[in-house]
Amino acid sequence: MDPETRKGLIRQLAEAFGELTDVTPADDQPLHVIFNELALPSPWRPSPARALAIFNNWPEQRPEFYVDFTVVNDTGQPPRSPIDTLKVGETWRGYSFTFPWPQAPATAVRAIQLWITRFSEKT
Repeated sequence: MDPETRKGLIRQLAEAFGELTDVTPADDQPLHVIFNELALPSPWRPSPARALAIFNNWPEQRPEFYVDFTVVNDTGQPPRSPIDTLKVGETWRGYSFTFPWPQAPATAVRAIQLWITRFSEKT
């Protein structure tokens, strides 16, 4: 991903979701972004929560998306089919969620919004 594309994605994501941090390991790696305070719908907590998105093969492929390891629903359960993984030096929780890609428009903001829709479910 070229530097201008990276900067543009970071700007769009920050405008839509607030404070974030570019944690891309190296210039030749895909964009890695930590959302510092991403709002999740009830019953998920904590909200806001931290989240991580990795933009491999962007925009042809949807980004990988992970939430803070502590995110649970009102009964203390993590998202269904949790997939715990080590990324950028931290353990993050991925989960199973299918949505068609690409979506129109295929923007970084839309991709993260689609991932967040998974949290409209209780489990």
